[in-house]
Amino acid sequence: MKYIVLLFIFTLFTSTTFSQKNEEKLREKEQELSLLLNELRSIKGDEEIDKLNEKFKKELGKTLEIDGAFDYPFSSLKTIGKIHSQDKLVRVITWNTQYEDLSHNYFSFILKKDERRDKVYITELNRVKQPFMMIQNESVNHENWYGALYYEIIDVERRNRTYYTLLGYDANNQSSSIKLIDVLYFTGSKPNFGYPFFNTKEGRARRVIFEHANKATMSLKYDDQRNKIIFDHLTPESPGLKEFRSHYIPDMSYDAYNWDGKQWILEEDIIAINKKESDKVYLKAYDAKLDSVVTIEDKKKWINPEDPNAAVSGGRHQAITPEDVGEENKKGNKEKKKKSKAKEKNKGESYSNIKGGKKRKKKRR
Repeated sequence: MKYIVLLFIFTLFTSTTFSQKNEEKLREKEQELSLLLNELRSIKGDEEIDKLNEKFKKELGKTLEIDGAFDYPFSSLKTIGKIHSQDKLVRVITWNTQYEDLSHNYFSFILKKDERRDKVYITELNRVKQPFMMIQNESVNHENWYGALYYEIIDVERRNRTYYTLLGYDANNQSSSIKLIDVLYFTGSKPNFGYPFFNTKEGRARRVIFEHANKATMSLKYDDQRNKIIFDHLTPESPGLKEFRSHYIPDMSYDAYNWDGKQWILEEDIIAINKKESDKVYLKAYDAKLDSVVTIEDKKKWINPEDPNAAVSGGRHQAITPEDVGEENKKGNKEKKKKSKAKEKNKGESYSNIKGGKKRKKKRR
C-alpha cells in the first residue's frame, strides 16, 4: 500500500514538473513568435513578406508540437486567429499576409485532439486560390483549401457525430470582401471543409458565400441564446447592378440560419434584437490607434420597454412585430369606416379654429 502511494506521489510530481517545463518552453517560443509576427506586419516587399512568413509558419508549427500547446493561449500573437471548438477537441489557427497590390494570402493549422489516444494531430492547410463561387457546392481538404480567416466555431451534432460550423472572412480584392459559413469535419485525423448542411433558396449547399462591396460592413455572427447564425441581408445598390456582387450592400434587414437538429435552415426577414435579459447597450466605433472597429459599452443604461417601473413609458410601450402590424391594419380599417360614416352624417358642417366657434355651411342653390 505504501509503495502504491509513493508511486502515485512520484508520478504526480513528475507530471507537474514536466508540465511546468513545457509551459516555460511555450512562453519562450511565444516571445520568439511574437517578435517574428510583429516584424512580419511591418516589413515591406512581397518577397521579404513571403520569406519571413515562411519562417514564422515553420516556427509556429514546431511550437504547436510541444505538449500543452493545444490549450496554450498565445495571447501576445494578437494578429492571428485562435479559436477552440465548444467540445475543446478542435483548435483552428489562421492568419494572413497582405501584399503591395492589396491582395491577401492565408495560412492555417488545424489541431485535433484524440482523448482516447492522448494525442493531438496537427495539419497544415495548403491554399489553392480559386473563386469561391466555383466551390460553393464542393468539399475541399487540407491539400486544396481556399483560404480564409475563421473567427467563430459552432459545434453541431448529427447521428452521434460532431461537425464544426465555421464563420470566416476573406478580404478578397480592392472592390469586394467575402464572409462565409462553412462546415469542418474530420476523416480520421484529417480535416475536410464543406458539408451539405445548408438549406438555401437555391437548394442544398455545402457552404454559404456572401460577397459584398468593400465600402460596406456586413455582420455575420452566431447568437448562442437562440441557436441562430444572424447576418445582414445584402442587396444591390441599384437593380441594374444585380449581377455585380461588388455592389451589394446591407439593406437594414436581417436573415438567419437556424439549426433544427439536422441542418441549417434559412429564415428570411427576422427581427434582430439584443441578447435576452440585456441591460446594456453596445456601440461600434472606429479606434484610430488600433485602425479597427471596436465594441464599446454605452454609459446610458438600457430601459426595458416592458418594465412596469420604467420611467419613460411605465411599461405601456410594446415592440411591434409583423403580426401586430396585421392586427393594427384591421383595427385601422374599422376606424376608417367609422370615421367615414360620421362624415356622411355630419356632411355640410365645418368647425372654425376659434374655440367654441361652430358655424354651418350655407347650402348651394
